[in-house]
Amino acid sequence: MNVWLQQRGHAAPDPERRRLLKSLSAGVLGLSVPEWLAMQARASNASKAIERGQAKRVLVIYEEGGISQMDSFDPKPDALIDHRSPFKPIPTSVPGTHFSELMPLTAKQAHRLSVVRSMTSAPTAGHKECCQEFFKGYRNSNAFDFPDIGCVVTELMGTERPEMPGYIFCPGINMPNAITSTGFLPASRAPWKLGTKSLGEDLSDPQWKVRSLELQKGLQRERLLERHRLLQSLDVGTVAESTAGQVMKGNTQHALDLLTNDEAKQAFDLSRESNATRDRYGRDHRGNCYLLGRRLIESGVRFVTVTCIQPPEHVKRPGYGQPGGVFLNWDHHEGIYNNGPCGGPQGNSNQERYGLPHPVMMPSLDRSFSALIEDMHQRGLLEETLVCFVTEMGRTPRMNKNGGRDHWARAMSIAFAGAGCPGGAVIGATDREGGDATDALYTPYDYAETIYRKLGFPDTQRLERPNGVAVPLSDGGKAIRELF
Repeated sequence: MNVWLQQRGHAAPDPERRRLLKSLSAGVLGLSVPEWLAMQARASNASKAIERGQAKRVLVIYEEGGISQMDSFDPKPDALIDHRSPFKPIPTSVPGTHFSELMPLTAKQAHRLSVVRSMTSAPTAGHKECCQEFFKGYRNSNAFDFPDIGCVVTELMGTERPEMPGYIFCPGINMPNAITSTGFLPASRAPWKLGTKSLGEDLSDPQWKVRSLELQKGLQRERLLERHRLLQSLDVGTVAESTAGQVMKGNTQHALDLLTNDEAKQAFDLSRESNATRDRYGRDHRGNCYLLGRRLIESGVRFVTVTCIQPPEHVKRPGYGQPGGVFLNWDHHEGIYNNGPCGGPQGNSNQERYGLPHPVMMPSLDRSFSALIEDMHQRGLLEETLVCFVTEMGRTPRMNKNGGRDHWARAMSIAFAGAGCPGGAVIGATDREGGDATDALYTPYDYAETIYRKLGFPDTQRLERPNGVAVPLSDGGKAIRELF
């Protein structure tokens, strides 16, 4: 089972008790719930002082591949004509601030956004390297494996809903699946990945469901509860009454709540939303991912990361590796402005590794992201939720010979909303072509520190490794001061 229920605990369960629990409950969800829960973390730093932050929860929107900064939040109409985007700047809801005309709906939400135009990414502008630095706040070259930011947050804060995991990937795809790790924290701090396929599942499919919430074939709800009652009847003696035993008993109950509690399961049921809301987000995969992200935040999940690649069915095409196949992320090395397939050497060989161009994909993102911000504002969720919109890198300021833009680390745009971030802010600037930050340069380590400060962790907060060495929460980062 891919579910890891985040709970604050204090001591590792007794090995004999673990074996007993495993023997009693083996088979639930394909793996014993106690085997899963026995790996729950000790939250060693939970007792340390945490300052009151403006955020209680974090929602990260991670769009894989590297969105062009000049075709989103940082248009460059004065760039050299041969390298200039054909899409013009348009005014936003903030006087004097312009976004690309590919984002007309997001432009109407600019007064609720803080856009950082001077963000950079890993010096080696590779997908893995850049993704890892944004997910961990540590340099890819660092000598030890640091946990995901979401792992750290749930280790230090726990979750508001004990029966729900504290860190969820919605649904969990591709590069984030490859780089995510709990580092030196227990495996119980890993994100719960709602999907089961490495390239993602289609949440627009009416048959889609969170399969790890399905009981194993032949194990009905009453039988599961009967096993729990049997376990309770054996919970006697010194071990059961110990701190570890009480933590284990509580965690088992929380797991059962998730498996059997209809209210907990409702957070994953998109059919409970109105038709108007579903239409506003979009009925495609991206729209459903963004909407599910909001529902999980609304249900009290501490840290949610929406990881989205459109399935090829979205454009009625085969998948990558098949004749005429596509891979719909933002890595547009070819034909970035084509109004159709990217073309170029890859496309001409029926292997469109780089997906469909920005103008084909951007309307879906513009619709879903603008809907998310508008919806969360109307529901009052932005007051205590930090929303982060991230892609792993920027694109080259100059076009390549195949009409695309390659990887670029020296300048990119990301956005924040909620939790006290100033609406309508534009932070930093880039040069005429959008290739270099000219003011207020920030890094993924600063991004990580911003999340930690918004949640109330002091800049002196440390995380203890198994060898007793205390390490900072980021690789030398400083919070983005303009967001406070």
